[in-house]
Amino acid sequence: MKIRNERQRARCRIGRTTSGLVFSASCLLLLAGCATCPWLAERATPSYQPSNVYREQTILPHTVKRVAVLPLTVPNSEFGTRSSELEFGRETLWPVLLDELGRARQFELVSVSPEALRVLTGRSDWSSEDSLPLDFFDRLKDSLNADAVLFCRLTQYRAYEPLTIGWRLKLLDSDEPRILWAVDEVFDARTPEVAAAARRYAKEHPDSAPSVHDSHSVLLSPRRFGQYTASAVVETMPGRQGDK
Repeated sequence: MKIRNERQRARCRIGRTTSGLVFSASCLLLLAGCATCPWLAERATPSYQPSNVYREQTILPHTVKRVAVLPLTVPNSEFGTRSSELEFGRETLWPVLLDELGRARQFELVSVSPEALRVLTGRSDWSSEDSLPLDFFDRLKDSLNADAVLFCRLTQYRAYEPLTIGWRLKLLDSDEPRILWAVDEVFDARTPEVAAAARRYAKEHPDSAPSVHDSHSVLLSPRRFGQYTASAVVETMPGRQGDK
């Protein structure tokens, strides 16, 4: 009788141990499944922060009130031609960049058309890497009353998945040509931090025709992805005295 009771107690202990192991394994599987949930992964992924940024000061000079924004340029290929994809990107993203600069309200914008720039300087586009005429800034200041000049360049553009957009912006003082602010960033939607930041931007800035899947469709729309990237680079600009 005593031996039988010991066997029964041993079976009970084994049963409880087995049940505990099964429960623990189930919990681990449940946690592993949750870790792969897209919404949980999105919440856990930090947003991308542009880092290739230069600021002469954290605050813009009080003298910079009116800025001439030069036409958006794209780089030439090794054969001296421009790719049709970059040209399409320029047409798509130029108004997007102007909108984001306007929303920043850091200064009065004077968008210089290619035609007006040709009249003033002899060329319809200039990049900050070009050898500029000696009186380049004087012409813009005298004609447009511009305190500073913003050079804008689209360095990369891929309109299909995974989307990629590269911006290079430089703000130069007109009086004593020097760089006040510069940013050179490439946003690749394959990077988890970039994708997470783009989705958060889409949620915080709904499109005019939002959809249930808007936070993910931003990774499919060159224009929407361009809005996020333009906003991200403009946010790196120095602030104004009194900005919080």
